[in-house]
Amino acid sequence: MATVNMVLQGKGGVGKSLVASLLAQYFIEYDYPIACIDTDPVNTTFAGYEALKADVIEIMEGDNINQRCFDK
Repeated sequence: MATVNMVLQGKGGVGKSLVASLLAQYFIEYDYPIACIDTDPVNTTFAGYEALKADVIEIMEGDNINQRCFDK
């Protein structure tokens, strides 16, 4: 069974990317299989941590989130 860990918050600058990177590093250290994904339409800080090999998925269409983009 797969587990999905998400770090969410509407406000910027609260440490979402930091928390996500620490969580990913923990899983990497203990050899858990992970897939890192950054969906931030404004600032893809999480994807900037090259060692995590995070994919960026564009989920916005104008001002709306296109739920079908999550299927990628």
